[in-house]
Amino acid sequence: MNYLLAASLTVVSSLAICTQLGAEDVSVHTPDTPAAPIAFRRLVLSDQYYCDGVAAGDINNDGNLDIVAGPFWYEGPKFEVSHAFYDPVPLPPAESPSNSMFSFVADFSGDGRQDILVLGRVHKHEAMWYENPGETGGLWKKHFAFHRVKGESPALVDLDGDGVPQVICHWDGCWGSIQPDPSQPTQPWKFLPLGAPEDWPQFYHGQGVGDVNNDGRLDLILNDGWYEQPPAGAAEREWKLHRGRFSKGRGGAQMFVQDIDGDGDQDILSAVDAHGWGLAWYERIGTDAKPTFQEHLIMGDRSAIKQYGAAFTQPHALATADINGDGLLDVITGKRRWAHGPDGDIEPNAPPVVYWFELRREADGVRYVPHMIDDASGVGVQILATDLNQDGRIDVATASKLGTFVFLQKP
Repeated sequence: MNYLLAASLTVVSSLAICTQLGAEDVSVHTPDTPAAPIAFRRLVLSDQYYCDGVAAGDINNDGNLDIVAGPFWYEGPKFEVSHAFYDPVPLPPAESPSNSMFSFVADFSGDGRQDILVLGRVHKHEAMWYENPGETGGLWKKHFAFHRVKGESPALVDLDGDGVPQVICHWDGCWGSIQPDPSQPTQPWKFLPLGAPEDWPQFYHGQGVGDVNNDGRLDLILNDGWYEQPPAGAAEREWKLHRGRFSKGRGGAQMFVQDIDGDGDQDILSAVDAHGWGLAWYERIGTDAKPTFQEHLIMGDRSAIKQYGAAFTQPHALATADINGDGLLDVITGKRRWAHGPDGDIEPNAPPVVYWFELRREADGVRYVPHMIDDASGVGVQILATDLNQDGRIDVATASKLGTFVFLQKP
């Protein structure tokens, strides 16, 4: 079975929310640095709230990436034509009723067509996948996958290299994965624990996947530490938990592993509080036997805006990609719109911005330079940063309570 997994300040004058499909040019630069030669063309795919996540994959097998957001998939590379794969019902944005928090694209049925996995709210909705009908079109057949996916930022990844996609989450007190049986793709998915049971909150903030110790195997990163994947065939199959909190606050959203400072070891990238302030990278220090991580802020609260160049709350969706083509992975994030309604959290009605933070390695250390992409869209819990129109440049897509948006990087 073949699986295609698709993945992750001069303030721009305020952009009105479009009420119809359209595009605007958004230039990106900051007052403290020279203008960055990066600009984006803004597309509004929908001005209705349907979902909180967005994904991409070649749904119709035409060689182009299509966008999936809520009940719709949008034909690439122009994204002007949409198709509903389940019954579309616009939602009231002041509430949080969405049963589409995350979307993932993969061939779950094994028929060579890309299907869509939809994860609902942690405490309410089941995980379902929709089977691609091909040229017959229409609404897609729905299949039950799992009861609920716990954890605020699940990822779909082939964690153990066996060719089967897995959703990383926790269940019955254990971190692990749920995955389909390729020989019985329409049967309910099974949960495979990887560590000992503990009391993990269902709304856990801060999780990701990456090779923390450079041994060639993917590990599970949490805000409370990381689980080390044992070698294949090892007698002890339980993953070892290396404790050590990253954010001392609530914890963030997606977490990433990369060599940020270029010293050859792996550092960690995370939001400090997915519903509050802060973005940070955590420098690996200490010995290989006992590594520790030191926090370096990329963005703080409003009192530190002169230091970091930007300040907004609720960075509840993160991605990494090389936006400017310099070989370094930048950070893409934004402000989640009304995560707990118009009166919840901190600054719920501040501009719903989207930013990319440019990674620079300079003589005196690492610096991230913020560049605004947009101030009238925001993010949900899943943001997409990839080459959507396959022109060699990284684009960005978001879904929030303001709608679904694409930002195509201009030449």
